[in-house]
Amino acid sequence: MSEMFSLEDIFNVMIELESLGNVHYNKMSELTQNAKLKVLFEQLAKAELAHKELYQKFKVDMINFSHEKVNDEYQEYMDALLSQTVRFLNQSRDIKDFEKGFDVSVQLEKDTILFLNEIRSIVDAGFYEVIDKVIVQEQSHLKALYKFKEEIH
Repeated sequence: MSEMFSLEDIFNVMIELESLGNVHYNKMSELTQNAKLKVLFEQLAKAELAHKELYQKFKVDMINFSHEKVNDEYQEYMDALLSQTVRFLNQSRDIKDFEKGFDVSVQLEKDTILFLNEIRSIVDAGFYEVIDKVIVQEQSHLKALYKFKEEIH
């Protein structure tokens, strides 16, 4: 591996995920005629901005992580996740179909939860509480999306 990933790389992807999520949820709100879904997407768009600000703060605060928890195998795993997510972000920028957009919404939330769990596994314990709080929020977003998906099918 030529270059070790950094926590900054992860937060840059997380910030990009949240930015894309905000734009995506605003667009989904415009695409739906369902009033409840419109409200949900507007709430999710606002939550994405709040999370983006949190990740920017984490990045500025220079969260340290345990280098002994990050071996070559783990680095390769994280590099693969980062690469795949960047690819997904690039492919998901111009969604016009509501159904596909809904699937992107679900994937955005899943990717965010995955990254948060990975970050939690390597940072100091002092950051667990705030990360756990965001994970719970993201899980509630995912549950709300699944609930609506069941209702519209």
